[in-house]
Amino acid sequence: MKVITCLAMALMVSGVCHATVNDEEILSDSVLYTVESNNVVAGQTDSIQTDVSTLSIIRRDENSINEVNDAERRLPAHNLKTDMSWASLSWFAAGLALRSERKKIKNIRQKFQYNFHNTVDDYLQYSPLLLTTGLKMAGIEGRSKWGRYAVSATASYAVMALLVNSIKYSAREQRPDGSTCNSFPSGHTATAFAAATILHKEYGLTRSPWYSIGGYLLATATGCMRVLNNRHWVSDTFAGAGVGILSTELGYTLADLLFRQKGLLRPDRIDAPLFSDQPSFFSVQMGLGLGEQKLDLMKGNDILQDDYEEYRVRTLKLSRAISIGSEGAYFFNRNIGVGGRLRVVSRNVKNWSDFTQCSICNLAKILPDLEGFIDDYSLTVESNHMAEFSVCGGLYFNFPLSRRLSIGSKLLVGRSYLQGIKITANVSGHQRDLDFSVEENNGGQEFVCEVLGNKQDNGKPYSTSWDFLNVSGNRAITVGTGLSLNFAYKSLMAWRFFLDYDFCHRTYSTHYYPSAFLKDAARSVSFEGSPVSRPDEYVSPYVTSRKRNISQFVLGAAFSITF
Repeated sequence: MKVITCLAMALMVSGVCHATVNDEEILSDSVLYTVESNNVVAGQTDSIQTDVSTLSIIRRDENSINEVNDAERRLPAHNLKTDMSWASLSWFAAGLALRSERKKIKNIRQKFQYNFHNTVDDYLQYSPLLLTTGLKMAGIEGRSKWGRYAVSATASYAVMALLVNSIKYSAREQRPDGSTCNSFPSGHTATAFAAATILHKEYGLTRSPWYSIGGYLLATATGCMRVLNNRHWVSDTFAGAGVGILSTELGYTLADLLFRQKGLLRPDRIDAPLFSDQPSFFSVQMGLGLGEQKLDLMKGNDILQDDYEEYRVRTLKLSRAISIGSEGAYFFNRNIGVGGRLRVVSRNVKNWSDFTQCSICNLAKILPDLEGFIDDYSLTVESNHMAEFSVCGGLYFNFPLSRRLSIGSKLLVGRSYLQGIKITANVSGHQRDLDFSVEENNGGQEFVCEVLGNKQDNGKPYSTSWDFLNVSGNRAITVGTGLSLNFAYKSLMAWRFFLDYDFCHRTYSTHYYPSAFLKDAARSVSFEGSPVSRPDEYVSPYVTSRKRNISQFVLGAAFSITF
């Protein structure tokens, strides 16, 4: 019986020693047993039990390896079609389109944040990459293992550096601050968007879209900071964003060709784009205003009208608007959500140069007695763009047409801030004595200034500058709505084509001050022959206000992250 027991145990060991590695069968060495006595049999039995335990551990390890290999084989394959969204091309195209408008948009920065300076963008550009690496170090499983992740990120930044520097030193665009000629495209923005796309691929697509939103928000903030710091034109940042996204998609494509299915940990959460279940979004948008606007400056300002009567100028002619902004909404269900929009709209004044003509500039030529009193009277257009910044919030609506297509709408209320336009004047000459008096004009009274003496009475020289003509608007409540056609073409990515309508009731003020130079040009001042200390009481601007309803349509497109 003991001999039979030993033979049975030997056969069991032989059976256990068969394993499968990469679908190939491996047979263990034969085991011979010689039973000479009961003591020998007992000794061999203990040895066999020890070997069975060891082989069981080996088999479990081999099973674990097989499970990992099977899991990698089950993950969907990544290739050029799945890795490339081609959204980068639209960003780069937008950057090229905005190059002709970059100086207009710079004026918006000059109006709202002229003295802005902060170096946080030098560090902010790396934050999405640091976040991705930190998540991996914390043990949070992403798309790739460390080896594959390192190769993908390195390849992405190598492509980005090659593209950015090649374009920079070929285009040789001067920076807005005039420091160097390597402005286009923005390297900081490209770095930030490359890092944001790495975070999007590693965690946004595999775990939660909030990782993608956070990464692209940090990248967008980097681009905005580059414009606010006056280091880049807005066209540079749009092109830089395109280069960054394209570089990461190419870098991951190269890594996929090298690694194929090896080193993948998690598949994408959503294989197909859809709007039926996830209409929430964050987007960056650009649009063009439909139609032109006019603003009558002469109505209610008789002095301004008299001074420009011979030039037949009455209205400011505003060009089509350029709109840049961001928008986002969170949906409680597939149809209704809440959100908000930030937008900057700029309109160029097409005929602003007409207002640099003024009859007062020709006084020295018309009146010989003023020779030397006014040597030069010049007008300069300092700002020829009317820039509006608006912040709105409200309800958003979504009506799915299919898994990929939907129609959106919204109803927004917010605040609108307007930065106006101005012409400055510069006058130089020699001081004279001035006498003020009051005269009747069209049923009203106005101050009249008489310059006493002639060129032999000229005193010490003077030179002064001031705001000659300024048109501004008050803060106003704005109400907006719109329609959008939304197309989801990649997982978590969508295009939004929109037509927005905004309405506000605004008060425009015209500040006309042609005689401000008299304060510096006066050697002594009198009123109807009686000396006075200063001419401030008699020298003041002509200010008029006019309320007007403003409507504007904006047609544009937006790149969106959906969730």
